[in-house]
Amino acid sequence: MIDMKWLGDAVPNFSSRVRNGQRYTPIVIVNHISAGTLGSMDNWFRNPKAEASSQFGVARDGRVHQYVRVENAAWTQGLTAAAIPRATAPIIRQMGVNPNLYCVSIEHEGYVDGHVDEHGQVIVENFGLDGTLTETQFWTSAWLHKYIQSEVERIYGHHIPLTPEYVLGHYQIDPVRKPFCPGPNFPWARLYAELAVAESMTLDAYEERIHYMQSGASDYAHAYAAAERARDLQAKLADARWGSSATEKLLRLEPILPEIRYQGDVTAAGVAARILSLYNTMTGGSKYAAEALRLLLIVYNRMVTTGLL
Repeated sequence: MIDMKWLGDAVPNFSSRVRNGQRYTPIVIVNHISAGTLGSMDNWFRNPKAEASSQFGVARDGRVHQYVRVENAAWTQGLTAAAIPRATAPIIRQMGVNPNLYCVSIEHEGYVDGHVDEHGQVIVENFGLDGTLTETQFWTSAWLHKYIQSEVERIYGHHIPLTPEYVLGHYQIDPVRKPFCPGPNFPWARLYAELAVAESMTLDAYEERIHYMQSGASDYAHAYAAAERARDLQAKLADARWGSSATEKLLRLEPILPEIRYQGDVTAAGVAARILSLYNTMTGGSKYAAEALRLLLIVYNRMVTTGLL
């Protein structure tokens, strides 16, 4: 289901997971953002002078390139002994050795493109350097985490928990040189929520889930879930016990209100009413049903990332 291509035969930049006679098992997955395209990753990792590599790269269209085998150490998040105590992730300080020895790395294609438009103006577009992933890229990355977990278990007999303690960002390893990698907009909350689902499934079963989640059928299920959550919170607004909590939760959606074309004063009741209006439009056979579905999916994604679903 996932388009994964092996390029490791041409990548010289890696080493063994053995150090001073000790063989290290991969126990951590590390997420990165690439300042270039997947093609530039291909070229950079195959350049011996670069002295850099990653196990995997994920393109914005969902393609995956593998550069280094899981059994070997990619050169992605290395630290000197002096830098290890500065890591913010406890597991890195606990291990006390170069993280490349026990980490598996995922680079996500994110790049800035500068070009001249039809009016002669230079346009700079950020395609994900801030950590924003495309929908396809997100689901491919989620699958890749599960794939890595399965491969490590197959090869080493070790189970990597897909939890925040063992699924990290580069910034948690090297907060001095890489304080923002994989970017301020990397979807951590959504990823951890999805990996919690993946944790209890086999790789085959999880692939089926991803296929469903990327299908049109899942869109309607998500829209329904968003509307039902809004309906539930709306019903609690006047409740003496739950009203303040329901209000706070609905107002977490404020950043997306312009995207869902909300007009008027920002109130919890107004937000709920707008969501339910979109749902009625989607289910009412209107010519605007498809657009209402699209807007409800924006609501759904915001609810997921803010913990409302």
